[in-house]
Amino acid sequence: MILSIMDYIVTARKWRPQRFDQVVGQEPITHTLKNAVRLNRIHQAYLFAGPRGVGKTTTARILARAVNCKNPQDAEPCNECDSCKAILSGTSLDVIEIDGASNNSVDDVRNLRESAIYPPIAGKYKIYIIDEVHMLSTSAFNALLKILEEPPKHLIFIFATTEPHKVLPTIASRCQRFDFHRIEIDTIIKNISNIASAEGIEIDEMSLFTIAKKADGSLRDAQSIFDQFVASSGKVISFDNIKSILHIIDNEYFFKVSDAYKQKNPQMAFEISEELTQNGYDYSEFLSGLMEHFRNLLFARVTGKVENLDLPKALAQKYLDESLHIEIKDLIRILNLIAQAEQQFKFASMPKIRLELLLLQIIEMPSTLEISALINEIKSLKNIPQAQVVSETKPTPSLPQTNLPQSKPAEELPEWDRFLEKYNSKINGLKAFMQSGTLKVEIREKQIVLIAGNELTYTNIKSKLKVINQAVKEFFGQEFDLKLIPAYKEAAHSEFPNTKKTEQVPAETNVTPTAPPESKTEVEKLLVELFNAREIPLSK
Repeated sequence: MILSIMDYIVTARKWRPQRFDQVVGQEPITHTLKNAVRLNRIHQAYLFAGPRGVGKTTTARILARAVNCKNPQDAEPCNECDSCKAILSGTSLDVIEIDGASNNSVDDVRNLRESAIYPPIAGKYKIYIIDEVHMLSTSAFNALLKILEEPPKHLIFIFATTEPHKVLPTIASRCQRFDFHRIEIDTIIKNISNIASAEGIEIDEMSLFTIAKKADGSLRDAQSIFDQFVASSGKVISFDNIKSILHIIDNEYFFKVSDAYKQKNPQMAFEISEELTQNGYDYSEFLSGLMEHFRNLLFARVTGKVENLDLPKALAQKYLDESLHIEIKDLIRILNLIAQAEQQFKFASMPKIRLELLLLQIIEMPSTLEISALINEIKSLKNIPQAQVVSETKPTPSLPQTNLPQSKPAEELPEWDRFLEKYNSKINGLKAFMQSGTLKVEIREKQIVLIAGNELTYTNIKSKLKVINQAVKEFFGQEFDLKLIPAYKEAAHSEFPNTKKTEQVPAETNVTPTAPPESKTEVEKLLVELFNAREIPLSK
C-alpha cells in the first residue's frame, strides 16, 4: 500500500510534455523555437509571458534540453542522452531553475552573475530559467541588466512571467518575447479525453466541457480538476457528480429564465430565486452565467451558427432552437439589463431582491416591433372593411335589436322627436339647433352622427356630448357610437353654403387633413392616408 501511494504522480506532472510537438495549444511558439534550434540561431534571453498553466516553464525546460542534447532529432531533445536525463531529473549543473518570488533581492542576482560567468560543465550552454521574473525588485533588475547587455557566449536566460508589464522595459527589450495564450476549450477537452482513455476512466461529454470551462484556459488547472473528480468518482465520472463537487449552476436555470420571458410568467422569477437560495448558489455567479446564456442566444440568433460557441453539440443545438423565438433587439435589451444589474449588485443591501427585480424586468419586458413590420401592418388595414376594423379594435357587447332604420335623417324618425321632447330641458339647445338648420343628425346602425354647420353649434354640442350619450342610452336602451363632425370646415359639405370657414381647431373625428408637409416619413404618410391624421403645430 505504501509503495502504491509513493508511486502516484499527479496528472499535471505525469503527462507533462517532453518534446516541442507535445506542447498543447502553443504551436506557433514551439514551431519558432524548433527552427531556432535547427538553424542554430539561439538568442541570449527569452521572455515567456502568459497566464498560468499554459506551458511556459514546460517549454523552457524543453528548450534547455534541446540546445544541450547530444543526439537531437529534428530539433527535438532525445530525452535519452546523459544531458537530457540530468535535466529531466533536475540534477544538471548546466540548467539552473530559480524562483523569482523567493530570490528577488540584489544579493541573489549578484550571486547569479558570479556563477554565470563560468562555462557549462557537460553541455554546450549554461541556462538560467527564472520563473515569475516580475517579482524581482527594481534593484535586482538593474543588477541583472549588466550581464544581459554583454552576456558570455555560453549563457542563455529564459524568463517566465504571468505579468510581463511589470518587467522593466530595459530587460524586456533585450529578450525575445513569446506570448503564450489561453488554451481553447476544445483543445483542453481533447487532452483530458486522451488522458482519461489512457488511464481507463470513463467520462461523458458534458463533464469534459465543464472541466475545460472551469479551467479558464489553463491546462494545468484542467488536469488538477480531473484528478479531483477521479478521486471522488473513481473510474466513472458523471456530470451529476461534477455539479455537486464544483457547486456549479446548471444551464437549466438559465433556460428557465428565457422560457419565463417567452411565456411572460412572472411567477417563475420568484421560483428561480428561491431555488438558487435553497441550493446556496452565488448570485453574482448566476448573473455571469445569465449574461453568457443570453450572449449565446444572441450569437446563435445573429449568425445562425453555433460552431464557435465552444459548447457540447446537444447544448449548442438547444441554443440555436431557442434563439429563433427571441428577437435580436430584445436580446440586446436583456443583456443591457443584466449588465446594469451586475454593476449595481455589489452595492445592493438585499441581493436577492435585486436579483428578483432583474428577473421580473426581463420577463415583463415588452417585445420590440420592427418599423417595417409596423408599416406592413398599417398597409394591411387598407384591405380590411371599416366595420371589421371597428369590431376588431373596439369590440362592443351584443345589443338588442332596434327598429331604427339604417343611415336615415333623425327628423324622419318619430322616436327622435320623442327623444327631443323628453330631453329638451336636459340638453338645452339641441332641438333649437336642429330647428334652425345648423345641426343635422343622422342615425345609422349603432351609430349617431351629429353634423355641426358652424363653430358655435359645434362648440356647444361638443360640451354636451357626454350628456347626449347618456340620454341616448337611457331612451333607446342600447349604446350608440356618438360622432360629432364639424362640417363647416369641410368644403365637400354643401348643406351650409352661407357658413364661413374659420380657422381649424382639433376635431374629434373625420376631419379633412390639412396639406401635409413636403418632407414626411413613410409612417407619417400612412397615418395621414389611413386615419386622416394631421400635424398640429407646437405653440411658441
